[in-house]
Amino acid sequence: MPLAAGVRLGPYEIIAPLGTGGMGEVYRARDPRLGREVAIKILPASFAGNEERLQRFEQEARATGTLNHPNILAIYDIGVHDGSPYVVSELLQGQTLRDRLGQGPLPPRKAVEIAIQVARGMAAAHEKRIVHRDLKPENLFLTTDGHLKILDFGLAKFAQPEEETVGKGQLPTITSLTQAGFVVGTIGYMSPEQVRGQTVDHRSDIFSLGAILYEMLCGHQAFRGGSSADAMAAILKEDPPNLMEESGEIPPAMAHVVRHCLEKNPAERFQSARDLAFDLEALSGVSRTAPALVATRSRGRMLGLLGGVAVLATLAVGVFLGSRLARVPTPTYHWLAFRSGTVLAARLAPDGRTVVYSAAWEGNPSEIFTTHPESPESRSLGLASASLLAVSPKGEMAILLGVHPTSQFERAGTLARVPLEGGSPREVVQGAEFADWAPDGTSLLVVRQAAGRDRLEFPAGRLIYETGGWIGHPRFSPRGDQIAYVDHPDRGDDIGSMAVMDLAGHRRVLSTGWTDLTGVAWAAGGDEVWFTGTRSAGPVALMAVSLSGRERELAKVPGDLHLFDIAADGRVLMARDTWRAGIYSLARGTDKERNLSWFDFSIPDDLSPDGSILLFHEAGTAGGPDGAAYLRNTDGSLPLRLIDGGCNSLSADGDWAICEKVGQPNQFFLVPTKAGETTQLAHGLPRHIGAKWFPDQKRILFLGVETGHGARLYIQNIAGGQPQAITPEGINQYAYALSPDGSLIAAALGPDSKSFLFPTGGGEPRLIAGLQPGDWPIAWSEDGRWLYTYRFGELPATVSQFELATGRKTRWKQLMPPEPSGVGIVSPILVTPDGKSYAYGFVRTISDLYVVEGLR
Repeated sequence: MPLAAGVRLGPYEIIAPLGTGGMGEVYRARDPRLGREVAIKILPASFAGNEERLQRFEQEARATGTLNHPNILAIYDIGVHDGSPYVVSELLQGQTLRDRLGQGPLPPRKAVEIAIQVARGMAAAHEKRIVHRDLKPENLFLTTDGHLKILDFGLAKFAQPEEETVGKGQLPTITSLTQAGFVVGTIGYMSPEQVRGQTVDHRSDIFSLGAILYEMLCGHQAFRGGSSADAMAAILKEDPPNLMEESGEIPPAMAHVVRHCLEKNPAERFQSARDLAFDLEALSGVSRTAPALVATRSRGRMLGLLGGVAVLATLAVGVFLGSRLARVPTPTYHWLAFRSGTVLAARLAPDGRTVVYSAAWEGNPSEIFTTHPESPESRSLGLASASLLAVSPKGEMAILLGVHPTSQFERAGTLARVPLEGGSPREVVQGAEFADWAPDGTSLLVVRQAAGRDRLEFPAGRLIYETGGWIGHPRFSPRGDQIAYVDHPDRGDDIGSMAVMDLAGHRRVLSTGWTDLTGVAWAAGGDEVWFTGTRSAGPVALMAVSLSGRERELAKVPGDLHLFDIAADGRVLMARDTWRAGIYSLARGTDKERNLSWFDFSIPDDLSPDGSILLFHEAGTAGGPDGAAYLRNTDGSLPLRLIDGGCNSLSADGDWAICEKVGQPNQFFLVPTKAGETTQLAHGLPRHIGAKWFPDQKRILFLGVETGHGARLYIQNIAGGQPQAITPEGINQYAYALSPDGSLIAAALGPDSKSFLFPTGGGEPRLIAGLQPGDWPIAWSEDGRWLYTYRFGELPATVSQFELATGRKTRWKQLMPPEPSGVGIVSPILVTPDGKSYAYGFVRTISDLYVVEGLR
């Protein structure tokens, strides 16, 4: 009997039925603890009658819950109601792919977009060693906002056959246990090994996706027959009709990918869903007439641009050229550097062939190297802890010595000049961030910090432009009359605009609204500025903008592109970067750190006082355009998603989080972690960066920015009213801590990062004697005697205990992920008041360096 509205299943309140079938009943329900609606599937009571079967279901549901991926239906909870197990999941709005196919085939572009999302979700599951084994259009859901969700991931393998009505266009599902000799799957989408009852692996899902993609493109199933036996025989012995003959709209490259999925022998298919996703993404680019990707360097085996995807190069050379899309110029990518780590900068030398670059390989400090496209070897120039800035037409390098991060996005050091052939560096400017040579190769354009502001100088010492934000990647035009650069209005983020300026300081903005602006160079003719950036949470692309403001996309690949230089003949020097941010934590009572990273860019925000709960947010692709905030127990159990957006701090009792949402910069949201309603708290400032609860839970402390001012700390009452500024300008986002009684704030101030104590009730600040400039306070001990400090940018990050009364400083911990390659920052660092638990974030960048020919 269907459940009535208002009935409770554990904490969930039934709202209305959504549907019913052989696998149970589905209801819309409400979770009053978080104020969100969910879907609840109540499985047949026969599950509960078999203890082993119920145990398998619970284990599999928990495993599926670990697959918190944007293309997999999120599992929130499981339970039992009146003897019947139920599963709680996110509530979706939209239609199944089966419903959509009832309207006919999909356009190739749309079919590939859907297949890419399925492949990404499969890749995440396969990495957890979970195989779906029943991929079919009924189990793929298209949401109203354009996302694809894989349903029932992993649950079908534990289901026994149920009597079920088979709808039009559907084939029966055969389900049983997992061992060899049993057939599991849906006829028409089963792999040959499934039909034979053999043990299957992740490659079976790839076959099923190929069959689904075939059906999306031509409107009917790849393997058909008058009976189930006929369809199974076709899967084992026959190839489906040629896609290009079925529809003249399907490019040959797309048909090739489908055939590669549908190989009878698993060893001849794509060997991973991730490889398949890469090739589908390349197809998506080709369908928009974007340049194809070709890797021309093998080192003994076929290597694609994306780290060994041989099929991509094969398709680009052997198939794409035979299609009607072959008229698009095909750039070639010459892979230059093969070690693991981060390429920080690169330039072409005056001979046009030698590549000079700086990189931090295998977790070591940055060095400067030279290489050639004709050789796999790189030669170190013996400049340790140095980073390249520019190479002059006369063969002289501008480099940074003692380079260190000054924020999440900025680095500084001592600017020096050194001949490319070798010699001792000659120091020029302290506190430099960027530099470029004038076209005559005699003088330098410099960006440096002074009094908390960025200065653009040419030559060094002569001010052209000054900003309270920051200036990135300045480059002289080929004629030397203009400077292209990235104009970031605010420190603390990487939002910016592409701008040009003449030598008198007259500036023009060419293009706005960008983030992740990683590189700038002038096109060979000087009529365009090329740069790498994105306007979304998606990959960083290579873009061009004319001096009149006309934009065009030049290249996009899976991953982020990083532009370094453009030769006079049009060859482009750039890298493909893979960015990840993650979290490690030590829970109280344990002696081993646990990796608590969730998606691709996990950033820690707060720890509960006992160290048992971590508040973090996802700021990358998987978090979506608005990001997503989560709570997670530090024992490694599954996270709980709080809101779309980000959260900053947990209240002392753990019942509330201070959160924020994209597009609403002048207010906070007080979000319950248990029962309760979300409330808004407006502060009226144009922008804020982070927040902390006061111990009394009646006030919050936050870093705010008023128009025309730098960041400073404010106190805001929860009851409302105007925030009160209590510090001067220049406080860093991760360099302040509130005392246990809420009476004092320890904070690093200004460009030299000297630390002060600021009374929250008013009064004069006091310099913390004994702390060195650059020592950032991050936490207090529970008795208020000690500060925990560290120096931002140092690797490993050394956390020290500083006794306020005596000025005694002792090392407490050194923090670094177990795999150091590509790690450039360890931050933020969270420490509980008793010092028995901590968590820290890190950012890892893995780079592949290329010279690219044929980009237009």
